[in-house]
Amino acid sequence: MRKIIRFGVLASWLAACVAVTAQTYPDRTIRFIAPTTPGPTADMVARVIAEAMSKVLKQSIMVENKPGAEQVIGLEYIAKSAPADGYTVGVIGIDGQALMPLVRNGLRFDPLKDLTLVAGIGEVRYLLASPMAAPPTNFKVLIAAAKAAPGKFNYGSSTPQVRLYTHSIIQDLGLDLVHVPFPSGAPFLNALVGSTIDWGLIAEGTAAPVKSRLRYHAITGNTRSVANPDLPTFAELGFPRINGPAYALAVRTGTPQAIIDKLSAAAATALASPELKTNAQKILFDARYDNQEAILRASNERFRFYQDLTKSVGLKPE
Repeated sequence: MRKIIRFGVLASWLAACVAVTAQTYPDRTIRFIAPTTPGPTADMVARVIAEAMSKVLKQSIMVENKPGAEQVIGLEYIAKSAPADGYTVGVIGIDGQALMPLVRNGLRFDPLKDLTLVAGIGEVRYLLASPMAAPPTNFKVLIAAAKAAPGKFNYGSSTPQVRLYTHSIIQDLGLDLVHVPFPSGAPFLNALVGSTIDWGLIAEGTAAPVKSRLRYHAITGNTRSVANPDLPTFAELGFPRINGPAYALAVRTGTPQAIIDKLSAAAATALASPELKTNAQKILFDARYDNQEAILRASNERFRFYQDLTKSVGLKPE
């Protein structure tokens, strides 16, 4: 009986400590982990959201880059090395998180179980592009040409995510295109601009510096892009499953829910601010708040989407 009483007292004490911690959170600097090098869109997204949320939380937020292995190093750090106290927060791509267990061997953590998503913060858009040297056309003409010449056209990719999304379009349309893999984004983009490949999905921000050197046929997003208003969305063309890379805040699993709720509420307020929306538009990022339930649902949907596609193309963990 004494052990039961003592355990009950201990549990009550721990619960009280968590409640007090949540009430005072945050009382020191928060670190936002960007699992990429400084400079790319993912890094800029982390800095935009950090600046806005620091004003809401009235606490400084420092962005720290932990690049490598397509998010693996940064996500492993959050999941295994950082304390579960809300002071280390990842700004992560949920597509990369969902793909990791499907394409990576030897992971020392479970990306889906060891990380808890806090809130969705928005998406980057993908453009379907072809070389400027190709004849002027639109999406329907492009598809008709590919159908008329099976195996003649090819498409490139620099990441499993880009390959799988492109493959899903090809699969849905019943096309026969040859896949050309590239080790990174720079040679992939150069090949597209230089007419070495015929099709490519590229991020809207990546396309901006070479906008006049490529033709564009469709774009992701629920609504048309402010930067490319004349382009139809994939949803308009009948492909609602084709999305751009989505971003979310994530913490180590075990972080108190009360702290997660505070972070989520701060993200909601920050994402509603005109200043953040202006800064996000400058980097061609569609800022949008999704609560924890919604972003978890989106993550699960993308995992199932990728799971089916990896089987379809025979993509196995390496």
